[in-house]
Amino acid sequence: MLTNRLGSNFASNSMVIGLNQNLQDMYSSLAKLSSGKRINSAADDPAGLVISQQLQSQIGALSQEIDNISDLINKYEYASSTLVGLDSSLSELRSLAVGAANEGLNSEAAQQAYTQAADSLVRSYNRQITDASYNGRTLFDGSQGSVAEIGELTGVDLSSPEAAVASLEAIDAAASGLRGATVELGATQRNELEARRTSLQVTQQNLTAAESSITDTDYAQEIANYMASMIRSQASTAMMIHSRIASETVLSLFNM
Repeated sequence: MLTNRLGSNFASNSMVIGLNQNLQDMYSSLAKLSSGKRINSAADDPAGLVISQQLQSQIGALSQEIDNISDLINKYEYASSTLVGLDSSLSELRSLAVGAANEGLNSEAAQQAYTQAADSLVRSYNRQITDASYNGRTLFDGSQGSVAEIGELTGVDLSSPEAAVASLEAIDAAASGLRGATVELGATQRNELEARRTSLQVTQQNLTAAESSITDTDYAQEIANYMASMIRSQASTAMMIHSRIASETVLSLFNM
């Protein structure tokens, strides 16, 4: 009867259960230290995992919205740089018109040269307005997806001083409209798009910090947990070995 009780060794079985639990705790701490995450499975913190997943979904949506706005800002910057080039063309064209309007000093050949240069500039200017696009969307025709409505330049004729004077009005009107569009684009980019992106980035940072506080490992605490579990495991192992030796010693006495 005594042999059966000694052989069963319920105390040793309890120590095995305790050792397994300590080993599980140690491996759990090791996983958290290795991954840098406090929550590596639902068992670590079910409620925390759900909250973390919800926050990650919000952060992902914000990231996509920020990317969309950044693309739109790039579109506005490209459009603005195109308008700067168009304004430069108008400035050059105005200089030609002023030269062509110099009555009594220009020869017929000079007047013709002014006309040819102006015609070339006008064609280039109008082509840039028509062809200007970003990601397959036209920029200046006033359609959906465009950023402004800018008409082609007409009424420029430098074939005579009188026509050149009249052309100055058309050139100045085009320049005024162009610069107004440039100001509007810049205001929209700064006051709407960039302000919105900044606001979203702040929100994203706050949500990221909140998610991090839920899921990130507290290394100091987890190292302490790991060391404690390891020490308990070593102690349990030593006690099991001692208990086994003691049981075998008693059994050997009865088998003599």
